[in-house]
Amino acid sequence: MKNLYSLLILIIFLFSSITYSQNASTYFPANPGYKWFYINTPLDSVNNPQPVGATFQVDSFATVENYKGLLASLVLSKAGLISINQNTPYTDTNYYNFQTTNGWTYLSLLGLIDTTILPGIGGFIKSFDGWYNVYRFAQAVNSTYTIFSRDTTITIDTLTLPLRFAATGKRLNDQTIPTVNGNYLAKKFLTTLTISYGILPPIIYLPIITEPDTTYIASDIWIIKDILPTVNVDLTSIGFPIAFTIPGTLKELTQGAVGIVNQTTSIPGSFSLSQNYPNPFNPATIINYEIPIANYVSIKVYNELGKEVADLVNEKQNAGSYVVDFNGENLASGIYFYKLVSGDFVETKRMILLK
Repeated sequence: MKNLYSLLILIIFLFSSITYSQNASTYFPANPGYKWFYINTPLDSVNNPQPVGATFQVDSFATVENYKGLLASLVLSKAGLISINQNTPYTDTNYYNFQTTNGWTYLSLLGLIDTTILPGIGGFIKSFDGWYNVYRFAQAVNSTYTIFSRDTTITIDTLTLPLRFAATGKRLNDQTIPTVNGNYLAKKFLTTLTISYGILPPIIYLPIITEPDTTYIASDIWIIKDILPTVNVDLTSIGFPIAFTIPGTLKELTQGAVGIVNQTTSIPGSFSLSQNYPNPFNPATIINYEIPIANYVSIKVYNELGKEVADLVNEKQNAGSYVVDFNGENLASGIYFYKLVSGDFVETKRMILLK
């Protein structure tokens, strides 16, 4: 029973990554260099947010390259951060492909699951590897489509367990979502993972675990909110003395997503920070800067009182000329300062937000 419990937990955790996949190209940033900053708040047993346990996540659109037969947008990710500014390496990589009105994601589980727990399941786990058409923007509202469905039989000691693993998607009505960067009219999708147990004979599959996930996607920005509710699982009704809880998470933007684009491969002769353009601005502006050597770069925005209001860049970058976006939609009119720090180089400039 312990092995079955471990397998179910692992599969639920890993398949939840499907719900973080992306959508058609107009909903994804056009150029590499875009970054997303999220706060992940745990949900209790009745799905109330628990801010005390919140952690942070940073995703970075790194490049576009061919992967497993399709042109893929590669997104690096690091989660579980105690601070949005925590300087740690990226630990995960996700691949997304966009074809007309469909958004695909690549799923690979083999190597993430210890198949020694249940010998013989390696082939079944490997069968899930591949591209999946998760978000279908031309789908009729409230109609359900199948993402995948796999059947297998697992033997534990003297127990034979026919199981079905299936994922479905559904496009819901668009919804306006408030964020730290203003309100966005978002596409709304519900993806659901279901694990069913087969009753013999004949086989009738009864759902034993159902994990829904609601994702909100804004044009040119990507995911702005995701709700993975807590699920309480009790298998005693089908004769297995197993009961456990799969913790839920509320994922939201914690500061405006920004685009950071390296504009040239040439190496500048010195550090520089340009005046933002336009200036004054309402509500968006761009900031150009150059770094002559690979180095850690920080660009922060402060108000007149010296309080930090935005963290635009916080990472190691190669030598080059860069441009970063800044949006002050949620800020009051006034004078703001942006500061570039890289090694011993420090420069600050003033800009005016005029609404």
